[in-house]
Amino acid sequence: MNPTRLVLRGLSFHAHHGYRPEEAVLGGRFVVDVEMQLGWVPQADDLAHTVDYAQVYEAVREEVTQRRYRLIETLAERIAERLWQNYPQLEALTVRVHKPQAPLPGLFEDVYVEIVRRCPALP
Repeated sequence: MNPTRLVLRGLSFHAHHGYRPEEAVLGGRFVVDVEMQLGWVPQADDLAHTVDYAQVYEAVREEVTQRRYRLIETLAERIAERLWQNYPQLEALTVRVHKPQAPLPGLFEDVYVEIVRRCPALP
C-alpha cells in the first residue's frame, strides 16, 4: 500500500524563544515545517480518515507562541512529541524549526533544527 505524505510548510510565527535576554523581550520570527507520513491513502473522502491539518497547525501554534524555550532544539522536540502522541496513525514525522533571524555575527540564509520520528518497524 502506498503511504500518504501530509506537509505543512512555512508556518510562520512571532515568538520569544532564545537563550539571550533580548530574545525574550524582543522576540523574533520562527518558521515551522511539519511532514507526516500515513501508511495508507484514505479510502473515503472524509476528514475522519486522515489527519486534520487545521488541528496540527493549532498544536504547532500553541507550542510556538504560548510557551518559551531557550533552545529551538527543545521547541522542535516538544512539537514532535505532541504530534507523535496525538496522531498514533503516523508512521513517520519530521519537524523543522527555522530561526531565520538568529543572532549570528554574519550573513546567513537560515538556521534550523530537524527532529525525525519513525515507527520502529520502518527503515
